[in-house]
Amino acid sequence: MDRQKIEHEARLLQQEIWRHRATLFPMGVPPPKGMLEPEVAAAVLGYQYVYSDGLGNWGQGRDLFEIAGMLDQQRQLIAVSNKYDYLSMRFTGAHEIGHIALAHPGRIMHRDRPVFDISRGSRDPEEQDADYFAACFLAPEKLVREAFKARFVLMPLRLIDGVVFNLCKASSHALMRAGPGSFAFAAAVAASRTFNGDQFKPLHEAFGVSVSAMAIRIKELGLIQE
Repeated sequence: MDRQKIEHEARLLQQEIWRHRATLFPMGVPPPKGMLEPEVAAAVLGYQYVYSDGLGNWGQGRDLFEIAGMLDQQRQLIAVSNKYDYLSMRFTGAHEIGHIALAHPGRIMHRDRPVFDISRGSRDPEEQDADYFAACFLAPEKLVREAFKARFVLMPLRLIDGVVFNLCKASSHALMRAGPGSFAFAAAVAASRTFNGDQFKPLHEAFGVSVSAMAIRIKELGLIQE
């Protein structure tokens, strides 16, 4: 599916959450980022969202994996295994929401592998689309751009000596040697806690996603230039 269409679907769901914010958050409406939780999205879509101590294994042979998330559309149920870290569980939940929002056929009963395990086996286009939806939903373009500018001022942030030294003084030479296309610069920006003397919460923590997910997001939005 076209990525603009996927991002549009994520925005539509965010707008639905905003419209129903008073009902969804009866104890007080949180800041925008605080509304973007998979459990909240599930409620808007009419799905039950549960955590499980284990969802079993799936596949066979070298492609056997422990299930991280499961979608049961007949029962309108999303189950997420709590055997993984918080960021992985959150992304898995948003990934399952993506299958629903993008109306993927053949996902009546669907089981997903862990986020960190997505390179194993085949990764069909619908799985990639659900991943992209999860990134768009959890880290909306407008909020990411605002958070990026507040931390780094420069947009785009360029892979040059001064910038790299500000990001990671001790390992700046290694990062420069990695060079363009290595993914190292994007990951360093996503995980950075300081820049130009200022300290802040890393972008990936601010949006509750992994370093790799935020690194991909800021690259896609053109916020860095290698």
